[in-house]
Amino acid sequence: MQNKGEYGSASNHYISALYHRARKIGLDADNLLASANILQDVIDKPDVRVRTEDLSAFQKACWDAAKEESMGVLPVRLELGTYYMMGKLTVNQPTLQKALELGARFYNLVTRFSFIELKVGPDVTLMSFNQVKPQDDHGHLFAEMCLLAWHRYASWLIVDSLPLIETRFNYPNPPHAREYSYLFPGVHKFNCDSLSLVFPSAYLSRPVKQNEASLKSFMHNCPLELFRQYKADYSVSAEVKRILKSNITEGNNSIDDIAAILYMTSRTVMRRLKDEGSSFQQIKDVVRRDKAINLLTLYSLPVKEVAEKVGFSDPAVFTRAFRGWTGLSPRQYRDNFNRELTS
Repeated sequence: MQNKGEYGSASNHYISALYHRARKIGLDADNLLASANILQDVIDKPDVRVRTEDLSAFQKACWDAAKEESMGVLPVRLELGTYYMMGKLTVNQPTLQKALELGARFYNLVTRFSFIELKVGPDVTLMSFNQVKPQDDHGHLFAEMCLLAWHRYASWLIVDSLPLIETRFNYPNPPHAREYSYLFPGVHKFNCDSLSLVFPSAYLSRPVKQNEASLKSFMHNCPLELFRQYKADYSVSAEVKRILKSNITEGNNSIDDIAAILYMTSRTVMRRLKDEGSSFQQIKDVVRRDKAINLLTLYSLPVKEVAEKVGFSDPAVFTRAFRGWTGLSPRQYRDNFNRELTS
């Protein structure tokens, strides 16, 4: 059974986990459900999905009623407005790295323990959330809210979807894990030592493109913003990148090919990209680089095969290009990545 709204539908797991958590901490869960226009008989019905907007309304109603954003999962209270205050502190930082570092420091001061740890490596960064214990977190609701809140906020800050290399869960593969392919794109690992997001360190240098005015809109729309993947506003740059991602393997990726798909002339596309501070070759290199890194690290394909899949007929030419993008040969990059993940 599907019950879709403008933002699609959400797994019954989330509405049910939230309902049971609300009851456990003494809230009138039935009344809160009614305030979000949700019938009580949908609870614990795995085949019944709910509108994402309704789930969001119920989540907000529970936060407001509890007057606490972790709903009792953490050893200290996260008063209402904590997430917003983190945003106020970080939205004016120059880069994503500065914003995440300051945000982690803020939460660690508020919680009075090392709640968030940011481990930055040359190729990958791990953002871990500590003392989120599975046995205290019904349905892993708070754990997943942490992961969503920080991934969506980071993506929003840079006006681009922050790619996840891995999402690590400190609990076994749950029945609702099929939802993760949408909520947490990338590889999912279970029974890990920590609850973590793993993403390319290259994104840490991205400039923050938001401000306090846009922050108010983002926070006003939470938690709805957390349950959907971040999509940047339309731009020719974003469209060119999207098309190249779809066509890079097939080879239909010249400026003329892209212009035809966009119903523009090649000259118009180049001019629009220049106005947006970009260029066709720059975007093409980024798409090739990111796809090559993905194939090298996640699928361990031979370098020759990776070269072909990103549009290079000669592996030697691909290796030179890859070294220009990352400073390392494909094999060196993969070796470094594997060492970091196992360290």
